[in-house]
Amino acid sequence: MKNLKTGLIAVLAVYGSVQQINAQGSAGAIAPPSPTSEMRGWTDPALQHNKLLQEQTGDGMYKLIGPYKVIGSSFLFGEPLKGDMFSPGTKAYNIKLSYNTYNQEVGFLSVQNSGTPLVKEPGDLDSFIIQRDTALDIQFPMKFIYGSLLGVKDKAYYLELFKGDKFNLYKKYSSELGINTSNILQSELRQFDLNYEYYYAETGVKGLKKIKANANGFIKEFKRIKDLTGLIGENNFAVNPEGCMKTGMILLNAQ
Repeated sequence: MKNLKTGLIAVLAVYGSVQQINAQGSAGAIAPPSPTSEMRGWTDPALQHNKLLQEQTGDGMYKLIGPYKVIGSSFLFGEPLKGDMFSPGTKAYNIKLSYNTYNQEVGFLSVQNSGTPLVKEPGDLDSFIIQRDTALDIQFPMKFIYGSLLGVKDKAYYLELFKGDKFNLYKKYSSELGINTSNILQSELRQFDLNYEYYYAETGVKGLKKIKANANGFIKEFKRIKDLTGLIGENNFAVNPEGCMKTGMILLNAQ
């Protein structure tokens, strides 16, 4: 009877966690899908914001990178954000951070350097946190961890979407120079295109493994652990991919 009661409590705990994720929405860090997203599919708020910055860039406003004139912004959400940063010898709280997704540098402003940002090269920081900012659809703190601490050689930071005892879920942002199709006559004109990929870590397995953000790919990847068919809201993947994957993580960690 005692074992039955313990098992029931565990099942209810998993169910409660899944329901909480479904209520929160997409990422546990960024905003949940809007009602209109059900018709057009989900769009990452950071990507959406950076596309808006491209459209709002005025004539003559660009950044020179090599031979190219680049419009838009390579900074996540395009502006300094309130956050914290951590390295072996440094801890700083409630400062202004700028995360450059093109070169993986992190700039920061503090009381000591309120005018000109100081820049941390990739790997100078173990991690940093962008704090909640509802005006930018950041509903929960975003914690980024440097790749080497996750067992990968990639010189990039990974956003921690879910942390469990057995499986963790991460997201990597990066920007590349894309062709600006609105002005094809200027061959030297480029724009910052923000991209992202998903990865997971498994206890006892070295490094991270890339995963597809669709129902079939996610279910197939973890079938050796548990058949998630019908358990992660496959029909919602188009409008709430990260919520569905986090639900899957909860179920996998409960195994």
